[in-house]
Amino acid sequence: MSSSDENQRQSRRAAIYQALSATYYSPTPELEESLEQLPDALRASQPELAPLAEELLAEFKRQSSDLTNLKVDHARLFVGPAELLAAPYGSVYLEEGRRIMGDTTMEALEHYRAVGLKSNQEISQPPDFIATELEFIFFLGHCYLQTGEEEYLRRQDDFLRQHPGRWVEPFTEKIVAGAEEEFYRLLGKLTGEFIRAELQATQG
Repeated sequence: MSSSDENQRQSRRAAIYQALSATYYSPTPELEESLEQLPDALRASQPELAPLAEELLAEFKRQSSDLTNLKVDHARLFVGPAELLAAPYGSVYLEEGRRIMGDTTMEALEHYRAVGLKSNQEISQPPDFIATELEFIFFLGHCYLQTGEEEYLRRQDDFLRQHPGRWVEPFTEKIVAGAEEEFYRLLGKLTGEFIRAELQATQG
């Protein structure tokens, strides 16, 4: 594969991670712009997943004039105040007793610090929040595209295997089972299948 082809591939991967990260925050009208990147990026890299991305975008557009139902479902799944149906934190799935801010949370933070990042206190989320982990993989891809240093791709693969790759399956299963809105059922399915394909690629 030529360097140009590899850069295009990594650019598509980065766009997918960035868009998926955005979907795990409470929905706003601006989310549509992120979702619009997904079908083409997947069509060129994992074409079997492009139809899911198209359905996800269509479902968001269907509700874009009034996001109330999506916001309510987002809160039910990921925020509370009742028990979270799909807690979006890695330590819940990786630590005994489903505890937040466990050892694996701190391990995720160490990955961020290793490349000079600090936790963002403004968003009031633990370092192993799903959106933060996906955005970190996007960030590493962006760094590779800017520098050409393959160390960033190695860090991507390591982080994927050690963090979201270890807990995305039970997390996305809970989304699919607990969502009332089709948008979130599609999101859970797409996230799970995309990360599984990424894990298989790192092993290949």
